[in-house]
Amino acid sequence: MNKIRSIGLKYCGGCNPRYDRVETVRRIRDELGGTIRFVPPDDPGVDSILAVMGCETACADLSAFDGKKIWIITSPGDADVWVAEMKKTL
Repeated sequence: MNKIRSIGLKYCGGCNPRYDRVETVRRIRDELGGTIRFVPPDDPGVDSILAVMGCETACADLSAFDGKKIWIITSPGDADVWVAEMKKTL
């Protein structure tokens, strides 16, 4: 039985969103079923962060997460690639 992986979820400030970030995360959660759960990025058990940015500028400050694996999504296409990678590793 696979362990559910906790991933810290960080959204940008949304100053220039070009797509529905919340819907993209909902779709990711649905596609990955019960293999992941999103938690606050400062959760003590988190070693990786999914940063969901609203555009390609990806200007949110991620320096608080130094030392952790950070994946940055700037579009629904990026989310598709990330989901495919997660399916390979989970």
